[in-house]
Amino acid sequence: MDHRASTRSDLERLLSDESMEAKALPLSLLKNITDDFSNNNEIGRGGFAVDYKGLLENGVVAVKKLSDMSVTDERRFLGEVECLMKAKHKNIVRFLGYCSDTQGQ
Repeated sequence: MDHRASTRSDLERLLSDESMEAKALPLSLLKNITDDFSNNNEIGRGGFAVDYKGLLENGVVAVKKLSDMSVTDERRFLGEVECLMKAKHKNIVRFLGYCSDTQGQ
């Protein structure tokens, strides 16, 4: 897994270039594109997460913000990230990146 943080331009390139792999994304970037996880950008809500609309210059992305996680949950989360990075199919939404920053909760 690529653990280097991406910038906004990296995320915009990811959105337009399907050959690029998903990357670690900084919490500051996700806050920026969702207007600090604004209620106005909320597009869905479930038992474990809230989904937000993230705005980029070249498109719109969905950002899923999970509820508080324990250390065990974090290991499961990273395992799921690895699986999502491998899932490539025309009927599956493309996975662009993840943020495992638990300090910014």
